Amino acid sequence: MDEIKMEREIKEMLHQCADELHAPDSMQARVKFALNNAPARKRHLWSKRFVAVAAVAAIAVTGAFAAGGMGGIFSEGWSDQRLDLSSTQAHLADAGVVLTLPDKIGEYTFSYGSDVDTTARNGVGETEKIAEVDATYTKNGAELNLSAHKSYTVFTEDEMENPVPATTAEVNGVTLTYRDAHYRFVPDDYEKSDEEKQQEKSGELVISYYGSDEVEDKMFQSVLWEQDGVTYLISGYDTGLDAQTMFDMAAELVK
Repeated sequence: MDEIKMEREIKEMLHQCADELHAPDSMQARVKFALNNAPARKRHLWSKRFVAVAAVAAIAVTGAFAAGGMGGIFSEGWSDQRLDLSSTQAHLADAGVVLTLPDKIGEYTFSYGSDVDTTARNGVGETEKIAEVDATYTKNGAELNLSAHKSYTVFTEDEMENPVPATTAEVNGVTLTYRDAHYRFVPDDYEKSDEEKQQEKSGELVISYYGSDEVEDKMFQSVLWEQDGVTYLISGYDTGLDAQTMFDMAAELVK
């Protein structure tokens, strides 16, 4: 089978799989982890989407977002896209985001920007397309991601519920939500222990069967906020950033 035909069939299969999956905006980090750890290929990222869809499926089975059916958030981008600061700023404006993109966030320096096209589908089949812009910042090889997009409107509050414990702060009337979540990426033949199942229910642990060939634990630090109909997320894995530090970072962007 030639490569183009094979990829077309994979794409069709993934669209079918996506209809059965659900994961709200706050949990897209696991999908991004899977994408970032997929083999690098300079082509349209839908060829990597099997990994992303599988990661979303892992979220769905936790039951945290099962509310009247299954929906999904399905994203695609370009693995070789590297926008400079001014271009990323322009793409933010095109996406309807009013934000002056900084060249630094805390001690992290802007590296590159990229576009992400997302389709959200709720439990009753309603869909909407959202343009997201991501900006990657680096510090001594470590990465921090800032993403921004128009807020989803198709999901109910129950569908957006996140069981991971949170710390909140108010800045200029905007609520900032910080989470330090424990992710465990495991092979597809991994069997959860009873303790892990309980930890998932309580929000202490999030297990994904995709993104790693062996058991891999990571801490995901993030601060999320919504302002003027736009959702913002600053996030990274194993950054060691505490709530106050990330609140301070976000405060520089909340006007």
